[in-house]
Amino acid sequence: MAPHLTGGAIDVTLAAIHGKVLDLGTAFDEMNEKSATRYFEHYLKENPQACQHRRLLYNCMTQVGFSNYAEEWWHYDFHNVAWARRVHAQIAHYGAVHASIQNHDIKEIRYQ
Repeated sequence: MAPHLTGGAIDVTLAAIHGKVLDLGTAFDEMNEKSATRYFEHYLKENPQACQHRRLLYNCMTQVGFSNYAEEWWHYDFHNVAWARRVHAQIAHYGAVHASIQNHDIKEIRYQ
């Protein structure tokens, strides 16, 4: 099940107070080896600032209960199946959500 279908997944980055996106080493949602959360831990000299920003993001998110998908520095889960696997929880609180939409209005929401 795709984590984002549960409502328990979020893609997030960091920005300065005036909205300028901070350097996290790759573009948001860029798929390559540098997107792995710990990439710059192994290649610190390549981009120490990106490493520092990723550490900040990771520590803030995990301290409040999110878990990180290690292949994407921007992806965090909370109480869904992916989170439960990573933190060895017995249950996941969020499953997939199915919404029926007609004429741009939500007619029904079913939780799976």
